[in-house]
Amino acid sequence: MATIVRVFEEAGGRLLLRDCGTHYELLLGQTPLLSSKALATERAFGELVRDLGLGEGPRVLVGGLGFGATLSAVLGCTGPEARVTVVEKLAAVVELLRTDLAHLAPGVLEDPRVALERDDVADVITRARDLDAILLDVDNGPGWASFRENARLYAPDGLSRAFEALSPGGAYAVWSGYPADAFLGALRRAGFTASVIPFREKGTIRARAYVGRKP
Repeated sequence: MATIVRVFEEAGGRLLLRDCGTHYELLLGQTPLLSSKALATERAFGELVRDLGLGEGPRVLVGGLGFGATLSAVLGCTGPEARVTVVEKLAAVVELLRTDLAHLAPGVLEDPRVALERDDVADVITRARDLDAILLDVDNGPGWASFRENARLYAPDGLSRAFEALSPGGAYAVWSGYPADAFLGALRRAGFTASVIPFREKGTIRARAYVGRKP
């Protein structure tokens, strides 16, 4: 039986951390925002920094701290020269990863390569330049925004801003828990070379990354 572990008042509502026995869930009211069930695919998402050949010391922006899996994977596959900015707008998520859920991604926020920004990731991307990678895991995919304002990340203007923030050869990637192949066309129209990378568990596709490379 699920147990409510922590309660926060934020984002115009009540955030609940629920211990389901085999995994944790963070809910806004009755709507799930985060689950530790999907951490394997989120780790694979972070490892794209290595798989896409971005080098040992890339400049990476991770949109969405979540339960720390993507950030942990980025740190695990890069060297000491890497510089990683992780953007998270919910104070509760940061608090949980430093306390109740610290065991899910030990020490990631204390890593000297990491800078935490409490902000909207779209605004951080607008200010950024010369990034080697932008990894977005703030929603369940490009057509399913957890917060209404996140939809602008995947609109033409948001993709244009991401394109400008990247260095030549840089990568923009969006984690998605469902097929969203129409987004490939949006990436191409923004100037990216687009592809989709599936993440499998026991032979079954559990998630995928929609990736745009800047020429």
